[in-house]
Amino acid sequence: MRKLIVCVAIVAVMLFIVGCASSKPPAVMDEPVPAGSEGAQVVELLFNTKDIVPATVNIKAGSKVLFVVKNTDPKEDHNLVSTDLSLKEILVVPNQTARRLWTVPSKTGEFNVGCTIHPDIRMKFVIQ
Repeated sequence: MRKLIVCVAIVAVMLFIVGCASSKPPAVMDEPVPAGSEGAQVVELLFNTKDIVPATVNIKAGSKVLFVVKNTDPKEDHNLVSTDLSLKEILVVPNQTARRLWTVPSKTGEFNVGCTIHPDIRMKFVIQ
């Protein structure tokens, strides 16, 4: 009888371990288009393991921009931020697409923007 109880306990533990190991992580949902995006310039950005594509984006001063930021890096979070331009962090986890509406400041020029998680990943906004 004791052997039977031990065997049943071992089988139960093994089934529990197998059940936990095969569970999938929750799916990351893409964000919807934010309200007020009508007429905004759409800027699509792609994060991968090494950079942001495209490396330069031209935008009009004072305009609305809808960022569509996709992270194709399978392991790492990335973010897009610029304190110089009051662009709040847009965080994207692996395989997620984030969408944010932003009003471009009225100042013109070239501005560096990048990922603060990976400081070597940079791009440039040219505001005209």
